[in-house]
Amino acid sequence: MSFYVRTRLTWLVLIVCSASHLFAGQSSYRPVSPFPVTFLTTVKQVDAGFNLGDLNAKKQARICSCQILSMSSNNYRHDNVAVLAEKVNTGNFSAGSVMAAERIEKEKKHLKLMFYDRLKVIYRSSEATDCKSMFSKLKEQNSSLVLYDILDADIRL
Repeated sequence: MSFYVRTRLTWLVLIVCSASHLFAGQSSYRPVSPFPVTFLTTVKQVDAGFNLGDLNAKKQARICSCQILSMSSNNYRHDNVAVLAEKVNTGNFSAGSVMAAERIEKEKKHLKLMFYDRLKVIYRSSEATDCKSMFSKLKEQNSSLVLYDILDADIRL
């Protein structure tokens, strides 16, 4: 491709990209092309139903299961490591806490297989709350507590 063609093509792309903001709708967060009419109406419908206040108001009840571990291998030793799993509360606390605990057990198997020879459970608990608030409550009680991860128990592995 010659220099002349590349320069013209570059200018054309820059003009099209900079002019695309002229076609953005008022409730749109991104440029909307006027050419495909169905896409334009779809984007406006999606943006009309999007409200941040609704997202914060629709927080779902959660079940959090926690295990505090002491992990060691030949080279490393880590004490007070919190592994948490969170599940959406569907009304059955015992079933939700069992599923969250199973998710932690799968993660412990992975840790033992890949990294640590010995895993010892120091503390375990399940509560009907989100895991961030549960961890902050546990952290207030034990300042040396370290968060490993907050696992999503709603996802099947």
